Amino acid sequence: MWTLCTVLAVVASWTADVGLGRYSTILASGVLYVMGCALAAVSAIPGKESPHTYFVAVMAVLPLATAGIKANISNFGADQYDANNPAQAAAQEKFFSVFYCSINLGAALAYGFFTTFASSGGLGVPKPWGYVVAYGAMAVCMMIAVCVYRTGRRGYKVHPLLKRSALASLLGCLYDATAQGGSRKAASVGIGLVLLLLSIALSAVKALMPNTGSTMMYLAFAFALVGTLAVVLPCLNPHWVQWGSAALTTEQKDVRDFLALLPVLFTGSIAFNALYNCMQFWYAQQACQMDVRLPFGNGTLQLSGSFFNIADCLAIVVVTPMAVLWIDPSLSRLLKGRFSHSQKFTMGMAIAALSVFVAARLELMRKAVPVLSETSNCAPPGVGMSDMQGAWMMLPFFLMGVAEIYTQPTLLHYAYSKSPASMRTLAMAASFFIAAVSSALFALLVSALGPYMPNDLNHGHLEYGYYINLALGGIFLVPFLSVMRDDGH
Repeated sequence: MWTLCTVLAVVASWTADVGLGRYSTILASGVLYVMGCALAAVSAIPGKESPHTYFVAVMAVLPLATAGIKANISNFGADQYDANNPAQAAAQEKFFSVFYCSINLGAALAYGFFTTFASSGGLGVPKPWGYVVAYGAMAVCMMIAVCVYRTGRRGYKVHPLLKRSALASLLGCLYDATAQGGSRKAASVGIGLVLLLLSIALSAVKALMPNTGSTMMYLAFAFALVGTLAVVLPCLNPHWVQWGSAALTTEQKDVRDFLALLPVLFTGSIAFNALYNCMQFWYAQQACQMDVRLPFGNGTLQLSGSFFNIADCLAIVVVTPMAVLWIDPSLSRLLKGRFSHSQKFTMGMAIAALSVFVAARLELMRKAVPVLSETSNCAPPGVGMSDMQGAWMMLPFFLMGVAEIYTQPTLLHYAYSKSPASMRTLAMAASFFIAAVSSALFALLVSALGPYMPNDLNHGHLEYGYYINLALGGIFLVPFLSVMRDDGH
């Protein structure tokens, strides 16, 4: 579903630019979200289950709705501030942190309650009705959110539609520079974008059909790697957008400034995701081989390894207000106002690296303790729990949440503040697109490390994966800082 969202975000950017506008695109996407959750709820009614309806809801309606909201909501919020006013410009930067915090407040509720409620029931709801009530509750919550959003319409700053979408401007300039200007760099960017799209498509097919063999995964990796280089290298200095002796047009200037952002977004996303994907792929698996039994229920009740992801969400919810109100202003004073995008991102990377290092140490500690006779419900069949509390994994989850505070909002604000106004929606969509590309690159690493990560981690070396990704994160941080060297924020 996430892969679909990243691709559809580009379509959503076009809709916001020349179709419905940001406000209406968000509103329509919210209504679609309500419909998708309602369809999923209906498809799960006991005795009337409909896999077809559920598939349409979660693989068509919800991805479309999610893309429409994610590609536009943060930009729409930032549009409400006047960046020419220093006080409002500072408030605008804080907005991205508060926005990211609010997302994770909802995620904490999902991980901490709805995932368990949907599969097990509770609060008087029988287990067979868990998914029905869970999706139904989400539909109601989203309906309330859409109504609240709609009531503020008169007070919103709404920008007029563009005469030409950012996507059309980008593709048009690439075509003109290639066909008429003879620019090989423009052709490289165009070919690179096609390869990246193919990489994401192959990754999606591989996820839906895991038994297709490794060839598709290797192709996805190759397309992602070559496509990334084909896009990033020419965009280090996209002067080639202007060709011939004609003066640089406004459209060409906007496209040039957008292309100049891509090296930052690519290197930053890949650097952080090298560490973040450790949490996405391995933290829960590691927790599942710890003692995840609850202290009540005679030891028969167990937590899922993914439950501990709530610590990541809670870290963002708890630490963000501290960062915005106290930590960031203190660091800015200490550094004499030089606490810029690059410093914030580097700080986040350091905390993320600490998270991965702690997870590696916990894995070594886990393998050193005895294995209990009880098997873990969330581990592969027959795999026992180690005599070490799974709650220890909340520490690396928590640290990764703190790291996100200083990386994700930073990249979001950088993309918004450095993009021309006509390119902001496409820049946001590009951020999600790049995240999907980095996941394709990481998928091959996970496969390559497969022999060291068997179903029973006691017979493998998960820590090797952590150490390799620590190295990759550091390697990609260097070019990120290099292309950010002119950040005068």
